[in-house]
Amino acid sequence: MSRAVCLTNAPHEGPALIGELLVGMGWDLRIVEAHAGGTWPADLAATDLLVVMGGPMGVADIGAPGFPWLGPVADLLRRRLAVDAPNLGICLGAQLLAHAAGARVAPMVDASGRRVREVGWGALQVFPEADPCVAGLPSQLEVLHWHGDACALPAGATLLASTPACPVQMFRLGRSLGLQFHPEVDGPTACGWASEDAEFVEAANGPEGIAALRALSPAAAARSEAVRRRLLVQGLRAILE
Repeated sequence: MSRAVCLTNAPHEGPALIGELLVGMGWDLRIVEAHAGGTWPADLAATDLLVVMGGPMGVADIGAPGFPWLGPVADLLRRRLAVDAPNLGICLGAQLLAHAAGARVAPMVDASGRRVREVGWGALQVFPEADPCVAGLPSQLEVLHWHGDACALPAGATLLASTPACPVQMFRLGRSLGLQFHPEVDGPTACGWASEDAEFVEAANGPEGIAALRALSPAAAARSEAVRRRLLVQGLRAILE
């Protein structure tokens, strides 16, 4: 059985739908809580899939005392990129993947230099002609955004999706796939994040942002589930062939 190793960077950001789909596709899924000191298998091979999930920290925290695992994860991704091993990065995971490939990762800012955060269910512009990962998908998808940093497109990568606030929302680099958004999250989880990450939500969407996100999430997650499943399965199959 093929092996997939999923590294988590925060207790509340597990693989969710990604894990369900991988198990359904016949993968032996192992979840490693990197944030809690968990270590990935020493024999992690180029034939194994590595999934790196999101978290509230950022690439700028590499080397900081509170995040000792981030540097080793970035190094692991760098080694795997060098041999074109399959990787899937979600949010922070996508930023770490881009960083490992030599691309810049930085806070998002507007024209006046003020911090911008993209939080909530919103439109995603997909480029279906760009790659088999997204071929045949609708050009507009509804997904959950939850970030304040963004990456540049790594050299040699193909841009697959974008938003006005974050031009690089999804990219493919060989057998690696980076997604800045969260296709794995369901309605209850999004509602939970709204409460757990209240300060971040308010910074992005104002004092009414938490209630609005909790009100919108159940329906948004339900109506987008089928296409999010399709996007993940299609993307995984493309990088795992």
